[in-house]
Amino acid sequence: MRRTILRRMLLACLLVVAASALTFTLVAGAPGNVAALMAERAAGPGADAEMIKKIGEDLGLYDPLPVRYGRWLFSAITGDLGVSLRTGKPIAQEFAARIPMTAALLAGGGILAFFLSLALGVAGAVSNGGALDRFLHAFSLVGASTPNFFVAALLVIVFSVMLGWLPTFGVSGFTSWLLPWVTIALFPASVLSRVVRVNLQEAMSRPFATTGFAKGYTRTQVLMREALPNIAIPFLTTFGAQFTLMIIGSIVVETVFALRGVGAFFIDAIRFRDFVGMQSVLLLFVVFFVVVNLMVDVICMFVDPRMRRARGA
Repeated sequence: MRRTILRRMLLACLLVVAASALTFTLVAGAPGNVAALMAERAAGPGADAEMIKKIGEDLGLYDPLPVRYGRWLFSAITGDLGVSLRTGKPIAQEFAARIPMTAALLAGGGILAFFLSLALGVAGAVSNGGALDRFLHAFSLVGASTPNFFVAALLVIVFSVMLGWLPTFGVSGFTSWLLPWVTIALFPASVLSRVVRVNLQEAMSRPFATTGFAKGYTRTQVLMREALPNIAIPFLTTFGAQFTLMIIGSIVVETVFALRGVGAFFIDAIRFRDFVGMQSVLLLFVVFFVVVNLMVDVICMFVDPRMRRARGA
């Protein structure tokens, strides 16, 4: 099993390198001249061609793309992500101030999505075609079809403007996190609740469920004691995929609720054509995607002994 985990870690590192190379190429090929942009900000509209060329040479912008990528990747591995063209501060310093905000948003939203999806899926399975099951089905479809910015606007109008219960933006205490958490958790919770419901329905038709009924268990007991543990692998796998997508939703949520996280920094980098900041944020997103999926894969191996035997064979 240790060999399998090491192999998965090696593949994850190769995936990070490949994905970072792709994102670096896309950003480097975007329209615009970084040297000209920096010269204009330093000297105004009067920046001449000689100054632009000098900045480009200092930044190594005229080197071949593979050389530029290798230099950038080596610097990133050593912790040097460059300096933001917008703020003039080191990217590492920007991340140190902003990652805790994004981490709190993702952690709260992930926990809410995890337990809410289980509750909705199990409740639907217990109802089994009843009114509650049909209502939760409709609720999940609406939640999975509604974009984050619309959910955020609706929650602000209802709970902040009309009722005045919760703050509209910023971080001023626990209550200020409630609307961002609900906004970012609604989509993954809706998708996961259907995964739980469908897999529980399929599990209830298996022999172990029939055996549970023969022992005198009620439907709820069979669901909780027999069926629910057997859907752990598809649930965890889908949760990992949805959790990684939440970092994309954080870009919208942080912007709407004025949270100074990595997502808001990414929007500002795009708006001000901060190519260094864009590359660094995309690298962070890639690492997040790969690490989360690696962790989910390892957890599934510990949860299901069949996967350990299959991968160890």
